[in-house]
Amino acid sequence: MSPLFPLLLLSYVSYGLSYNCLNTGYDCKNGGACDYFGRCKCPPGYTEVDCGLDTASITAAGACRAACLNKGICFNGISCYCPEDYIGTKCEVPVLSAECGMSSMKIRAYRPLNFNGEMFLKQSMFGCKLTEMFTNVPGYKMYELDIPLEAIAPCSLKRTENPETGDTTYEVEVATAHTKGLFSMSDTVHNVQCVYEARRMGENPVDVTAAMNPLTVKVVDSNERPLQQVQRNDAFYILAESNGKFPDTTGARIRYLEAYSLDRQTNEVKTIKLIEDECPIEAAVSLLGFTPSNVPFELNGKWLGRVEMKGFFLVDGEPLLIDYRAKLCRSKCYEKSCNSPPPLTIPKTAPFKDLITPIEVV
Repeated sequence: MSPLFPLLLLSYVSYGLSYNCLNTGYDCKNGGACDYFGRCKCPPGYTEVDCGLDTASITAAGACRAACLNKGICFNGISCYCPEDYIGTKCEVPVLSAECGMSSMKIRAYRPLNFNGEMFLKQSMFGCKLTEMFTNVPGYKMYELDIPLEAIAPCSLKRTENPETGDTTYEVEVATAHTKGLFSMSDTVHNVQCVYEARRMGENPVDVTAAMNPLTVKVVDSNERPLQQVQRNDAFYILAESNGKFPDTTGARIRYLEAYSLDRQTNEVKTIKLIEDECPIEAAVSLLGFTPSNVPFELNGKWLGRVEMKGFFLVDGEPLLIDYRAKLCRSKCYEKSCNSPPPLTIPKTAPFKDLITPIEVV
C-alpha cells in the first residue's frame, strides 16, 4: 500500500502583516532577505520590519531632539523611524485612519508609490472603492472614500449605540488587495471606527483579516467530504468558495497555487508552484506526473474554484501547506483557456522524492 500523505494544511501565517515584503513596495532594505512568509530577515546591525534602521544610529530619548510619536524610534539624534502603521517626519500620520465628521466618515489610507492594487469596503469589492487623491506626503499614494453616516447599501456603515454611555459608533471593514481583482494571503482587512458623543473621536484601525477573509478554502474528496489524509498519487480537490463576507461576490476561481513544506532538519521551506495565472505550470506537470486541473465547479447554486490534484511529498513525512491567490467574481468566474502539456507517467521504480528539485526560499 502507498504511504499515507499527511493532512494537507492551509497556511495563514502572513495574515495581518501590515508590512509584508512579498507585496510590491514593501522591500527589505540594507541587504535584508524576504522570507517565505513575508517577513524581512535582517543582517547584523539592522532592525525593524524592513531592516531599515541601523542599530548604531539609535539615539537615547534624553539625547534626541526629535519629538517622535506613536512609538517612533529616534535615530541620528534628529530623525524618527516609524513603526509599520505610521509615516511622517514625526510618525504622526497613520497609514489607515478615519476622519470623523458630523455628517460623514472619511476613510484615508497611504500606500507606497508603486502600489498597484486597490482598496475597497469589504461589503462591496466592486462598488465601494477608495479613490487615489493628491498628497504632499513624500513616497506615498493617498486613497480616500467619504461615506455619509446615513449612507445606504452597498457603501453603508454599521451603526451601534451604547445604552450606558450614549456613544454612537459607526464602523466599516476596509480591504486592501495588492493585485486588482484578487485576494491573497498577503492581503488585509481592517476594521475602522468613529465614535461620537464621547471624548473619543476616531478609533485606531483593528486588523480583522483572519475573521473577514472572503474565501473559504478546504481540501475534499470527490464527494466534497473533508479529507484528513490521502495516499500518494490518490486524487483530492482544493475548493475555493466565496463565503459571503464580501457580499457582492458569489463566484471564485483559483488564480495561483503553490505547495510548500518545512524541512525541520534544515529549517528551509521547499516549494513547488502548481498554477500561475489560472493555468498549470509546465515544469510542475513534468515533475509531478499529473496536471492540476483548474475548472469552475457549481455546488448548491454557487460557482467555486476547484483544483484537482494528487498526493505527493516535498519533504518526506511532512505535510503540504498551500499558498493561494483567488479571483472573486460577481457570479461565475471567466474560465481562461490553458494549453497544458500532457502529464508524464512516474516510473514505479523511481523514488518519488528524487523526481523533485524544490525551490528553497530564504
